[in-house]
Amino acid sequence: MESTGGWRMAGMEVPILSTDSIEWVQVSIPSSSNSHPSTSQNPVAKDFASCCPIGDPPSYFIWKISKSHSNILELLELSNNNEIPSIGLRLIFPDTLFPFAFICKNEEKLASGNQFLLYALTMSGVAFLIRLRNSFDYGPYSVIPTDEILEYNTQIQPYDGAIKAVSATAGCLVIGRSDGSVRYFQLGIVDPSAPGFVSELRDDTGFGRLWGILSRGPTLAGVQDLVISEMHQRKLLFVLHSDGCIRVWDLSSCSKIFSNMMTDPTLPGALVRLWVGEADYNTGIIPLAILHNQHLGDGTDSIFLHGLRCNAGDRFALFLEPSLKKISLREGGPIDICLSSNKLWILKEDGLLLHNLFCDDHEGLAHYYQLQETFVADLLFQSSEHSSADLFSLACAAFSSSKEEVVPFVSSVFLRGLLFPGVHYNAALKQTFADHSKHFTDSEFGSFTTNGIKNEILSLIGHQGGYESPVSTFHCWNRFCSRFVDNWCKNNAACGIFMDPVTGAVGLVRSSTISIFRGLVDAEHMIYGSFDGQKHLSYSGDEFDLEIQLDFVKCVHDVSQQLGKASSAIFYESLLCRPNISSEDVIPHFLKILETGYGSSVAALQISELGADVVSEKELSNHRNLRKFSTEMFLSLHALCYKANSWDKILDVAERYLKFLVPQKMVLGVDFESVFCINSSAMVQATSQIAKVMFESAFDVLMLLSYMISISGQINMSHSHVSRVKVELVPMIQEIITEWHIIHFFGTTPSESPSVEDFSSQLSSLQIDSNADRRLWNGRLGKCEFSLAFILLLSMQSLPGDLKHRSLTRLPNPSNLISLSQEFTSWIIWGRAGEESSEFFSNSIDLALILLRQGQYNATEYLLSLVDVYLRKEKIFESLQDINRKLPTLLHLLGCCLVAQTQHEILVPIKDRNACEAVRCFFRASSVKGSSAALQSLPREAGWLRVDFSSFSSAVAWKLQYYQWVMQLFEQFNMNEAANQFALAALELVDEALRPADSSSQENSVESVTTVKGRLWANVFKLTLDLNNYHDAYCAIVSNPDEESKSICLRRFIIVLHERGAVKMLCDGQLPLIGLVEKVEQELARKAERSDFSTKPNPFQLLYAFQMYRHNWRSAASYIYLYSVQLRAEAATKDRQYRSLALQERLNALSAAVNALQLAHPAHAWIDSPIEENFHDKDNYPNKKARLIMQEPPPADDSLPQKSRSYLDVEKLESEFVLTSAEYLLSLENINWTSTGNENPSSELIDLLVEMNLYDMAFTVILKFWKGSALKRELERVFTAMAFKCCPSKPVSSLLGQRQLKDMSAFPSKDSRTRGLLLTSGHHEAVQNSNEMIAPVQQSISSGHWLTLELYLDKYIPSHPRLPLIVARALLSADPQIELPLWLVRVLKDARTESGFGMTGRESSPASLFCLFVDYGRYVEAINLLIEYVEALAAVRPADVIRRKKPFAVWFPYTSIERLWCLLEESVRLGHRIDQCEKLKKLLHGVLLNHLNLLKVDSDDARSSII
Repeated sequence: MESTGGWRMAGMEVPILSTDSIEWVQVSIPSSSNSHPSTSQNPVAKDFASCCPIGDPPSYFIWKISKSHSNILELLELSNNNEIPSIGLRLIFPDTLFPFAFICKNEEKLASGNQFLLYALTMSGVAFLIRLRNSFDYGPYSVIPTDEILEYNTQIQPYDGAIKAVSATAGCLVIGRSDGSVRYFQLGIVDPSAPGFVSELRDDTGFGRLWGILSRGPTLAGVQDLVISEMHQRKLLFVLHSDGCIRVWDLSSCSKIFSNMMTDPTLPGALVRLWVGEADYNTGIIPLAILHNQHLGDGTDSIFLHGLRCNAGDRFALFLEPSLKKISLREGGPIDICLSSNKLWILKEDGLLLHNLFCDDHEGLAHYYQLQETFVADLLFQSSEHSSADLFSLACAAFSSSKEEVVPFVSSVFLRGLLFPGVHYNAALKQTFADHSKHFTDSEFGSFTTNGIKNEILSLIGHQGGYESPVSTFHCWNRFCSRFVDNWCKNNAACGIFMDPVTGAVGLVRSSTISIFRGLVDAEHMIYGSFDGQKHLSYSGDEFDLEIQLDFVKCVHDVSQQLGKASSAIFYESLLCRPNISSEDVIPHFLKILETGYGSSVAALQISELGADVVSEKELSNHRNLRKFSTEMFLSLHALCYKANSWDKILDVAERYLKFLVPQKMVLGVDFESVFCINSSAMVQATSQIAKVMFESAFDVLMLLSYMISISGQINMSHSHVSRVKVELVPMIQEIITEWHIIHFFGTTPSESPSVEDFSSQLSSLQIDSNADRRLWNGRLGKCEFSLAFILLLSMQSLPGDLKHRSLTRLPNPSNLISLSQEFTSWIIWGRAGEESSEFFSNSIDLALILLRQGQYNATEYLLSLVDVYLRKEKIFESLQDINRKLPTLLHLLGCCLVAQTQHEILVPIKDRNACEAVRCFFRASSVKGSSAALQSLPREAGWLRVDFSSFSSAVAWKLQYYQWVMQLFEQFNMNEAANQFALAALELVDEALRPADSSSQENSVESVTTVKGRLWANVFKLTLDLNNYHDAYCAIVSNPDEESKSICLRRFIIVLHERGAVKMLCDGQLPLIGLVEKVEQELARKAERSDFSTKPNPFQLLYAFQMYRHNWRSAASYIYLYSVQLRAEAATKDRQYRSLALQERLNALSAAVNALQLAHPAHAWIDSPIEENFHDKDNYPNKKARLIMQEPPPADDSLPQKSRSYLDVEKLESEFVLTSAEYLLSLENINWTSTGNENPSSELIDLLVEMNLYDMAFTVILKFWKGSALKRELERVFTAMAFKCCPSKPVSSLLGQRQLKDMSAFPSKDSRTRGLLLTSGHHEAVQNSNEMIAPVQQSISSGHWLTLELYLDKYIPSHPRLPLIVARALLSADPQIELPLWLVRVLKDARTESGFGMTGRESSPASLFCLFVDYGRYVEAINLLIEYVEALAAVRPADVIRRKKPFAVWFPYTSIERLWCLLEESVRLGHRIDQCEKLKKLLHGVLLNHLNLLKVDSDDARSSII
């Protein structure tokens, strides 16, 4: 605010504490039975607050009573000896409180736990004296014990008037009422029941008091106000009555010592408030301030200042001095007033006014202190109608080439303003969310970090349709900020002011914040128009120079007004958002606006939202303003040049003005350690405010000078003057802007939340910040109110010695706060010593170390990047190495910061960008001259950031070590790509760095070149392997000159490829294994020896593929057979499931071995049989893998060596494959059978396979291992067993004896031929079910067996023609009455020879079937079979008659026929079925007779043909 009217800008409000961070402890006050709450109490009209400083050093007790909760008193203790408070006390009274509270020290000797006393009064007249516990040590929602409360009802008489005023001091409570009575209660000193506890101050004396109320004099006017003050160890009570009379009483004697009527009969209204200042012991004057209220709608309140002179002689007396002055308050009455011995502070809604009581200011200007409402509105562009519109127009002009960037940029500007310290206010923000229908609980909102609040605000803006267009975004933000400002002003209104009587500090208590006030620095005085060259000693010019300078500042102000307040905000944001827009690009855009106004593109964006008419009118208005500005600036600059006589004078004045803006250098002392206290907060907030003003002013000067350069021809500036501006002033401004920007950045940027795994805690072994005070920081990190400046301030180890009492024990006054801020600013920019330095921002390294140790990586990166960019600009005049000797350290720290950031970043593109930037910084740091000394100069407190190497003979040797250090840093945090770059860079330096100057130096070298290269190539190998760059990793192995390291890397290479499933590249020729084939094979074999079969892929399989690719067939077969042997051992020790898997894998291995040997030359198609260690020991020693040892490894070129005694060829492998297949199939049936080797299996295996219906496998084993007659015997055994399964009426006994089989419910299916069916229960089992229930199951099972028998019999008859007969005999033996299946009978009938007639045939023939019928008493079938063939013989075709008549062409089993005849006769003789047998005999006789007749005829024909 500029100096206007009778007010002159003198300072600003500085927020120091927000109750958002306060945890309130609620405590109830019990009420005794003798109290009488008022039912008609007057409500509290507004919020009241004040402060009671107690002790030295003081504790500031802030109390507040709000109109919304008038029965609650809030207490907060502030002390500079302790940290910023986090706990407050809420006392809940039973009745509405009178807007009054007084806290004092408890002087009782036994009050160790209750050091302070609280006086309070309810509207009903009940007084409370509460002994407060230290540190508000109460439990939540507790009740204060009655022994800590003294309660007294001051309503003595029922007709007592209403309470109008209250005042208190230690041991004394004074109450004034509307009836004019003033009572004095010695609360806390005298027992309420004792005489003298209550005294009434009255004008009558002597015996008149004994008569009580009847003896009173004239009725007194009601009491308006009471004030207790102390002078010369006397407690004086000042009483203001409603008639304007002031009485002063001596409380020690209860006597009146002064009375005077203060009203002016000519003035309407009344005196309503009284304030008493501290007595000036030098002059003996007690200042009084009396508020006069005219009680008129258009009238203004006034304050009359008076003085009472004190006579401290034998008789203490007071005399009224002439009136000091009258102060008109203009519009609006005062909120609160503070009066000291020489100053009057008046708090109004629009500011804080300061008047000097005894200083006759000829200008008549009062000092004005700006309140936070103005600052909040300005920061959020809500102070005027055009400020927010200027932001949008300027942003559109700055992003004229990329309109899509306007929305995020404007959003960032508004977000930064909302989260600005002192502006961010949870209650207002929460209410603003609620106004937009987004509700949060207090706990939810309190848990938000800075990023969380940002996300919620952006989400709300987007939900309101804010991202549809740039104009809609701006309007959404504008509405949101407008509501926020309204809620801020409404919910955080000023309640009262207080003053420290010692330092003169003035504080302000708001509804939710506590503030103090600061003064202005010299530059601010000049900016706000309150600069006085005589009063501000820092100004070195004369009055003429001052006049020119003020005119120059006016031109600066005009440029600022033309661009608007939003211009500096956009420029500031451009510094923070360099990826979007460069700050160097903003200046030309703004300069173009000053020259030609806004372009058509800005208007085009607004037409859709505002309409063409509104936009056109706005363009006309802007054009008129531009013409007016151009004309006025032209005239002002001409007038300024005319007044100064030359541009040199003007530029000298401009340079002098810029020196006002440079941060001052101050030397700090060494006798104080900083504490996180209230003054720290005040210092940070004041510094932020000053930095903002300085930054904006420097930017305005830059714009003015740029504008002057652009119109230099019009204002007669020569080229030399333009060059001076460009070469001298502009760089100076840029440095000033950068410095204040950094200071402002520290003061306003919220700190980062501590990560779960902090980077510095992982690397630092120094336990930095382990003390208790700094551990409290972590709870505040990430909160909006805890900015980076607090971290820097808490890291300061010293402040000036004269600040020890002034700054830490009490609140600073406005001028002292400016001094503290300047000292803090000096420490940030120049360091503790404040030494002159040619280096820009020489303290940046120390600040970066502090921030890095606290995990503030984003802030550190920005700080160092900003300094780095600025230093590179200075390269125009001299080399970068000469500009800043600390550049290597800066780049080194920047690289470390970027590395740390990658650990917490989620977005991959940003992580990659940080990694690339870190690589660039480390390379640059190592390339700067003197980098070795600079980096080693880092303090030990830097921890992991410090590069501490021993001395080296050359810079190359140091660089080699540095590259390795950086490589290890990247490697430790899994930034393998970056680490690989430094490993390769180090390899390039090894030869030069370790090249010995002579032979002696080579001998004394700690490490050889080969060793160092080997280690570095091993690192390259590891890094590339971690990146899955297998080809590069293999190249690193090949390039490694250290054989031992190469072997280790190769082994690791194979292991990692195996683990990641990429080992195929070793086997398919992707890698040129030149010279490493044998080593790779050895490593694979070594891994195979120590692996079990569950390893996927198995190393033996890899060896098989490895050798197969190289056509080493025998080696491949050997390795895969070793795998099968390993699987056999594994299968023996595993359970059923794993055993089946192992056997199946073993089958695959054996098949692969067979295939490999079949590819070899037949003469070479064999492998050595391996020697197996004891695999059964693996159960006892599970960590030791089984090892398989070849007797003699086969040569890779398949050359034929002398055969060893034990070998395996294809035939043996095939036999083992067959047995393993049988074992695998049995394992699936849960039958545990193990092969004993390559010898022939026993019949037990065949029996098991048949029992499990594994017929295919059974026949395969038989055909593989049995030959000749043995083969036929085994086939007969199998088919006999199969035939028995087809007879359900006969219990089946297995070939192994009485073997019970399990599954009896399997029906025949499509694959029953391979897996078979299970047998029915043995004959020894008790069948409890009925035959009716069992029959269908047995019939179904038998049907399946018949089909299986038919299939396999048809398949194996060629191998053994007698099998049908064997099957038929087995069936009949099992059941002589069984009906042979037709297909079996047909097989036997069709088995006769084609050249013969009758029953001729092979081993299985109709004759054999006839004999079987005879043997098993099937006479009917036998005779029918005979009849069939006899009739068939007689019924041959004519063509076959000739063949039938050949010798030996017809044959029948005559012996069996004869035997059948004998059996029939025997049956008749024995009487068995006589009739049937007789019939059969006749039938047989007839058949034979006909047959013999036919044979006789054929014989005769044959004999005659011979003749």
